[in-house]
Amino acid sequence: MAKAVIFGEYKLARILPGLRARGITDVVVYSAVDFDGFEVEVKRLGLDWTATDVLEVLAEEQADVAIANPYAHGQEQLPMVYGEAVAKWEGHFLAHPAAFAEVACDKVALHETAVARGWPVPEGAVCADAGQVRAAVDRLGFPVVLKEAQSQAGDGRFFVESAADLDTVLAGEPGLPVIVQRFQQGFECGVEVMSSGGSHVRWPVASLGSLDTGLDPSFRARAMPFALPERAAAGLERLIRDIEQNLDPFGPWQIDFAVVDGDLCLLEINARLGGLSDLGSVATGTDPHAVFVAVAMGEDLPEVTQRLVAVELPSTEVPGNPLPAEPEGSNLMTVTARTPTNRCFINSDHMQVIVTVSEVEAAKKWITELQGAGLLRCSTGSAYAQLDKALVTFAGARR
Repeated sequence: MAKAVIFGEYKLARILPGLRARGITDVVVYSAVDFDGFEVEVKRLGLDWTATDVLEVLAEEQADVAIANPYAHGQEQLPMVYGEAVAKWEGHFLAHPAAFAEVACDKVALHETAVARGWPVPEGAVCADAGQVRAAVDRLGFPVVLKEAQSQAGDGRFFVESAADLDTVLAGEPGLPVIVQRFQQGFECGVEVMSSGGSHVRWPVASLGSLDTGLDPSFRARAMPFALPERAAAGLERLIRDIEQNLDPFGPWQIDFAVVDGDLCLLEINARLGGLSDLGSVATGTDPHAVFVAVAMGEDLPEVTQRLVAVELPSTEVPGNPLPAEPEGSNLMTVTARTPTNRCFINSDHMQVIVTVSEVEAAKKWITELQGAGLLRCSTGSAYAQLDKALVTFAGARR
């Protein structure tokens, strides 16, 4: 009987079928939360583990395959631990090497690496104390964004547009060092990548909407595909190629970037799959988590192509208030905070609704109905705008 050990519980329901289809029937999941219902053995994942702890687990479990499957909340820095462990483990362990993991998990390391390698990042400075922060802000001018070097998703980032804001942020004693960057006015995009053996496959670029001062993407509609301006598209190609050739990622990763005046501006890299995996799965029919399993089992990377336009709508889950019936001919996916292994949002009523679009007016009518039911957490106008951009991109790609 073949055995797998998985470090992290994220999207487990989309990982297990692929393992079991390949004869992996004994699965041990090291999880940060309690859950049941998957017929797996669940053990506790230590959020403060070192590489030594991971190596002890690997030695104890003696699995045929080990998979690093970190999640954003609480596990954002664990890829660095897995990277250190995989360098010392002779067995089959799908994890990014330490050099890539550090760039993806430490925002100061990312900024310093980007500057050294010529990657396009916002103008900024690494600051070790409050005095250096104030000096950097004086040089850059308001508004700026402060980012802690190591933090969890959604935490450790501060929009600062005045001296009073700066005083408030510093009074809260953010974790040092921090990176201070000039705030970028543009629109945000993301792309998910799967790397293996020096090659990669990527899902279509998604438009995440205009950058907002609240730094909270959970209030924005997202759509796929999105056509980048020529210079930004070329910049993305150069960036991915340089990362592949020099940092050798192994497994899933994600790039968040802005398009500013037609050029790409790198915001962050994540050493994991994230929320875009839902949008990508619905839009292409190729589930990134299924490809993740295939890579873990040593299989070739598949082709990924856009099949349908898809839009993801930030919504609210209200008991007793169901979603409107989806438009005829569409595919619908809902992601809630209630499922422990989904956990896109923690301790909230947030819900993401992803729908494919076969008939435009029907899709817009459905979005209006979602808003009328009190469930939509963005404006209908912003959702329509994202949908329209994706439709133009998709039509252009098919010509």
